Amino acid sequence: MGLTSDDLVAALTVCLGEESTGLADTLDMMRRDPVTPTILSAWLQEGRELNPALRFELDTEVARIEYYRRLDARLTSKIPGLSSVKGLEILELYPAGLTRHQNDLDYVASEADLWQACDQLISDGWELDTATFLYFDDSIQVMASMRLENDDPYGIPYGVELSTFYSMGNYGAIRPLARMPEKWRSPAIKNIIMLLYERYEQPFRARDLYDAVLLHEALTDGELSILHRAVVKLSLGVEYSELHQLVAEAGLGPLPAWPARRLAASVIRARRLALGASHFLRPVAGTGRQMQRRMITGELGKREARAWELVQRHLSVPQGLSAGLLAFGLPMEGPRPKVTSTVLYRHKDLAWADTPVARLLLTIGDYVTEDKFDQLTERIAARADDGAASATEPA
Repeated sequence: MGLTSDDLVAALTVCLGEESTGLADTLDMMRRDPVTPTILSAWLQEGRELNPALRFELDTEVARIEYYRRLDARLTSKIPGLSSVKGLEILELYPAGLTRHQNDLDYVASEADLWQACDQLISDGWELDTATFLYFDDSIQVMASMRLENDDPYGIPYGVELSTFYSMGNYGAIRPLARMPEKWRSPAIKNIIMLLYERYEQPFRARDLYDAVLLHEALTDGELSILHRAVVKLSLGVEYSELHQLVAEAGLGPLPAWPARRLAASVIRARRLALGASHFLRPVAGTGRQMQRRMITGELGKREARAWELVQRHLSVPQGLSAGLLAFGLPMEGPRPKVTSTVLYRHKDLAWADTPVARLLLTIGDYVTEDKFDQLTERIAARADDGAASATEPA
C-alpha cells in the first residue's frame, strides 16, 4: 500500500475527531499523535517544501531511527535471544522514504538474556531507570527500562525496554501474555496482537491505523485465520472490531473481514466481565488491582485516591504481587548483588529485589519516602554484619 500525506491526515482526522482547515491546523493535530515524522516525510516525498524548523525536526527523527538501527544490530548480534516488538519491524513495512516515530526499542527475552542486555547497555553508558515486577504464569516476570541521555541537552533521552513477557494485560479482564505460540510469532501476527493489547492503555492513534494496514498486508497464506483465532483466544475482539471500523472510516481499508465478529465480540465481552468480577472474590486484592490500574492511567478520583491509600497500608508488596499487582523497583546505589536472577526479599514493611545489575526498593504505589531508602540501606548493612540473618525472608 502506498501512503500519501492525504491518507495520513485522513487517519489523523478520524482518530482525533477533528477536521483540519489548513496547514496550521494540521500541524496542531499532528502534535497530539506520534505521526509527525511520517507526515513530514510524506510531504517531502511529494515535493512540498518544509521550513527549516520542520526539516530539522524530521532530520532529528531520522537520526534517532538510525541510532536505534545500529543499537539493535549490536544488541541482537551479541544476544540472539532478544525478540524485537513493533518499532523497527513495522518501520520495515513503510513505503520507501517515509519514517516512523520511534520513542524507544522494545524487546521480549528470557530473564537471563534480559539482564545480559541490561549489563551490555550499562557498559555502554546507559543506566537502569526503573524495573517492574509482577507475578503470573507461575513465576516472577520482569520489565526493565533503560535510559541514555541525549547528546543534545534539549533532546529526548534514548530508551530500551526489555521484558520477560509480551503484555501484562490490564490487571483485570484482559489476561497477561507471557509467551506466544510459535505460530503467532511471525512479525505481522505478533505486532498486530501488540497493537491490540496497547488499546486499553490509550485510544488508537493515526499511526496505529497505518501500522495495522501494513501489517495485515504482510500476512502470508494462512496467517489471517491464525490471527483471528488468536484474537478470540486472547479476548481482544472488542479492540479488533474497533480497529477495523477506524481503518474503514479513514479510507485506508477495509481490513480483511473478521468472520462472525459480532458474535465473537459479544462472547468476549461476557468473558471479560466474568473474569474482571472474579478478581473481587478477594476484596482487598481486587480493589488493589483496580486502583493501581487507574493510578497508572491517571484516572484516580479523590475518593479512589483515599481508597488507594488504604489499600497500600493494608497490602504488603509480597501480598500485592501474589494478588496480581505490579511492584515498581527504584534502583539503589551500591555494589551489585551477587545473584544470577531476580530474588525478592522482605523485612517487616520493606521489600526489595536483588537483580544481577542492581538492588531495587519495591513499592506498589506512587509515593515512596526517603526514609524507606534509609531503612533498606540499614537493613542491608545489618544483614552484612550478621551474615544475612534469618529475619530477612525471601518474598
